[in-house]
Amino acid sequence: MSITEDTEALPPGPGDPAEPGLRERKKRQTRQALHEAAVRLIGERGLAGVTVEEICAEAGVSPRTFFNYFPSKGNAALGLPVVLVTEDVRRRFLAGGPGGLVDDLCDLAAHTFELPSERIRMKDLVRSRPELVPMVLRWMADLRLAIVAAAVERTDEQTARTAATLVMAALVEAVHRWNATSPDELAGRIRTVVAEMGALVRA
Repeated sequence: MSITEDTEALPPGPGDPAEPGLRERKKRQTRQALHEAAVRLIGERGLAGVTVEEICAEAGVSPRTFFNYFPSKGNAALGLPVVLVTEDVRRRFLAGGPGGLVDDLCDLAAHTFELPSERIRMKDLVRSRPELVPMVLRWMADLRLAIVAAAVERTDEQTARTAATLVMAALVEAVHRWNATSPDELAGRIRTVVAEMGALVRA
């Protein structure tokens, strides 16, 4: 039996405040099960030697559920989910803060970016299976497109692309330097790198 079908196919029961928390736990469990199965199978056989159906069978999840969590089997192995700017994050960005466009994009990027929890393990997997590298690059490109799409709601397209490129570069550097434990902390780290970039330009 699928570990998710019983909980995801049904809406929360009325008057049951515990239900959303239960559903979120089930979703986390499902995502982790898919990730673990993909890591093991792709680590053993390579990306081309594994199917989505095999990953789902090992995780105890129906194939139709897989794409609710990951866009591809490579993303599942790397723990890279579908890039999504949530409505709450988008609304906060559109409302704007005192720091301006780039500062707000730092916040949006940090709350959209989801770093794999097992970074060392994932780096080892990429080293042993270099065919996964394009998956990482595609995921980062999708993240940049999501940031640009949000930015154009506040400015012209050229400025949006430039600002997104700046913030993405700062994000990559921040992730290399620090192990942020929350989106808010990551946003602060990104802002630090952006400030350093600005100082270098003015030097």
